[in-house]
Amino acid sequence: MKIISLLLISSFLLLTINPGVAKIEKKLIRVAYYGNMFGHIHRNPSRYSTSMTTVACGHPVKIYSVNKGTGGNKVFFNKVWNFVKIGPYEGYIRKDYLASKRPKCFQDRYPKFFDNLEIDLSELYYWGRLYDHYFTGKSRVR
Repeated sequence: MKIISLLLISSFLLLTINPGVAKIEKKLIRVAYYGNMFGHIHRNPSRYSTSMTTVACGHPVKIYSVNKGTGGNKVFFNKVWNFVKIGPYEGYIRKDYLASKRPKCFQDRYPKFFDNLEIDLSELYYWGRLYDHYFTGKSRVR
C-alpha cells in the first residue's frame, strides 16, 4: 500500500514540475452561428466522436485558436474542424456548419409548427447525429 501511494505521489510531482508539459492558451477568434437544424459539439475532431451537447440552428458559437504556451503557436485542429465553446462545453464543430451571420432557421420562420412537433431530448440527439453524418457539397461524378 505504501508503494502504491509513493508511486502516485511521485508521478503527481513529476507531472506538475515537468517543464515539458506546456500550458494551453485559448484565444477567441470570432463568434459564429450554427447553420444546420441540429448538430453536436464533439469531443474530438471526428464525426464519430462522443457528443458533448446538442446545438440548434442560429445558436452563437465562440471559435477559439488553441496555442501551446512554450513551444510556439500551434493550432490543434485541422482546416475542416473548429475548436469551439458553447456555454460550459468545449469541443469541435465542422467548419462548414458555421456561418458568420445568423442564418434564417426553420425554427424561427415557423415557430408554431416547430413547437407542435414536441421534440424530446432523445430525438434532438438523434436529429443532431443525423445532420452530423450528412455529406454536403457537389458530386464529382459526371
